[in-house]
Amino acid sequence: MLAPFLLCLALVTVAFAQDKKPDAVPPTGTTVVSGRVIYEDNGQPATRHRVQLIASAAVLTSPKGLRIPTAITNERGEFSLQRVDAGEYYLVALPVDERGSNRELTSILARSADSAADAARVEQFKKKYLRVAVDGQHNVEVNVRVPNQHFGTISGMVFDAMHQPAARAMVHIVSKDQDSPGGSVLADDEGRYKVRGLPKGEYIVSANPPSKGERMEFQGSPGATYFPSTLLSQNSPPVEVLPDHDTSNVDITLISRALRSVAGTVRIRRDKSLVSNATVRLVVKGAESPLSHYLTSTDQSGHWSFSNVPDGSYSLSVQPTQIEPKPRFVQVEQELEVNGADIEDLQIEVSEGARLSGIVTLEGSGASPQFINISATSHKQRATSSIRIDEVGKFALTGVPQDEVVVSAFAYPEDKFYVKSIDFNGADLLRGNLALAESDEIKNVRIVISTGVGVITGRVLSQVGDRPVAGANVLLRRVADDGPRLFGGKITGLTDDRGVFALSAGPGNYHVVAWRSSDGPAAFSTAMDKAILLQKNGIVLSPSDRKEIVIRLP
Repeated sequence: MLAPFLLCLALVTVAFAQDKKPDAVPPTGTTVVSGRVIYEDNGQPATRHRVQLIASAAVLTSPKGLRIPTAITNERGEFSLQRVDAGEYYLVALPVDERGSNRELTSILARSADSAADAARVEQFKKKYLRVAVDGQHNVEVNVRVPNQHFGTISGMVFDAMHQPAARAMVHIVSKDQDSPGGSVLADDEGRYKVRGLPKGEYIVSANPPSKGERMEFQGSPGATYFPSTLLSQNSPPVEVLPDHDTSNVDITLISRALRSVAGTVRIRRDKSLVSNATVRLVVKGAESPLSHYLTSTDQSGHWSFSNVPDGSYSLSVQPTQIEPKPRFVQVEQELEVNGADIEDLQIEVSEGARLSGIVTLEGSGASPQFINISATSHKQRATSSIRIDEVGKFALTGVPQDEVVVSAFAYPEDKFYVKSIDFNGADLLRGNLALAESDEIKNVRIVISTGVGVITGRVLSQVGDRPVAGANVLLRRVADDGPRLFGGKITGLTDDRGVFALSAGPGNYHVVAWRSSDGPAAFSTAMDKAILLQKNGIVLSPSDRKEIVIRLP
C-alpha cells in the first residue's frame, strides 16, 4: 500500500532532518524544531512516527513548491526538524505504518467543493494538533503526546520452490473482513518480511515471486502463492493479528507454476519517439479484487515490463502520470491475451491528440476562485486531458482525446461558483460536445465562471414529532434534464445534527430530494416520487437566489 503515501508526497517537497542537534543557533531565518513523541496512555516512546510541520498559511491553499519539514522518530521517540523558516505551524505526528495516515494531511492542504465542510475540518485540525511558533532566531523544543493505536505486525519468510530464501518477493496482506486495510511490502535480500501498522483482525497473506525486471513494479495477487503454500486464497488459513503483538513465522513457500513476463515499449504514433514516465496498468478482466492488477511506469527508453503474470485475459492501459511524460499523449486501452509464452516486445503507439486553448473569465462580485480545473473528456475512450489554473485567464490543454469530448470546468470552492457558459465559435459546449480529430488545434474556447450561485437551505425533520434527522442524504435534481450541463455548486450533501443542510447550484428549476441510506435501496426512488408530488414544478433558482424548504421523512 505504498501508493497513497507516494501520491501525497508528490504534492510537497519533504526535507528529512538529521539526528544530531547543532550546538549553535542556525543562520537568521531558519531554526531547529526538536523534541520527543510519547504515547499518552503509557508514556513510552512513540517510535516510527512521522513528524511534520504544516504552515498555517498553507492550510487549504496547497501552494506550489510547498516545503513540509519532516522527520521520523527514533527508538527514543526523538525527532529533529532542520532549517525551519519563521512562521506559525501545526505539528502533526502520525504512525509511519498506519495505512492512510496521510489522507488527513492531503485533505487539510486542498480545498474541497464544500467551503463549510472545509472550515469545520480546519477548526478540528487546529484543535487536534499542537501549534508551534517559530521566530527564525531561536531553536524550539516541544514534547508531544499521541494516541497509542496498539497496532500489531505480521512477519515471516518467503521461500522459493526449492526452499531457498526468495529475496525481494512482494508480500500482500489483505483483511479477511475488509474492516481494516492491509499492506504490501518487499521481502529483504534474505527473504524476510514484516508488515507493520495492522489493526486487530484476521488477514490473508500471499507472496509473489521476485520481479525479473530492474524497474520498480507493483505485482498484484494473480500470480501469488498464499500462506502457507497454496494457489487458492480460500485454502489459506487466516492469520490473526493482536494488539502490540508480532504474529511471527508466517512463512510462505512459493509453488512452482507457469508465470510469464509481459514487456514492451510506448511510442508516439506521429514520429515514433519514446514516451517516458507513462503509467502502464495490467488488469485481470472481470476481476473484482483490489489486488487483481499490475502497475509500473515507462523508463527513459519508453520500456516497461511485468513479471509473474499467469495465462489469462487482461486489459492493458497506458496513461499520462502526475509526473508528466514528454510529450503528453491520450490514454489508450487494449485487450491482451497471455497464453503459454512470454510477451517480450509489445509495441504500443499513443496519439498526441488535439490541443485546446482559450480563456476563463469571472462574472460577479466577491472572492475569486482559489483555482479552476478544466477538462476535456471522451467517455467513449475513457480518456481525459485536464489542467489546473490558479487564477482566471488563459488555459491550454494538450493530449486531448480525438473524439467527441465534453469540455468542463470547476471553480473551487465549488459551492461558491458555477459555470455560466462554455462556447466555441458560437457553439454552446454546455449543451453539446466538441468533435476533435488527431492534431486538431482548437483556440478561443471561452469559459465564464459566475459567483451568482443560488442557495437552498433547509431542514429535514421526522414526520412524527418534527425531530431533526441527522445524516440524511440531500440532493438537488433538475426538473427538466434537457438544460445545460451543471458544473459547480454543491448539489449533494448530508444534514447535520440539527437536520440542517445547505445546497447551491446555477439558475434553474430543482427538486430537493432527501432520504436515509438506512431505508434501503428503494429509498431514493420513493423520495424522488415524494419530491415531485409535493414540490410540483420544483423550486426556481435565479442567480444569487436564497430559498428555504423543510422536508419531512417518515
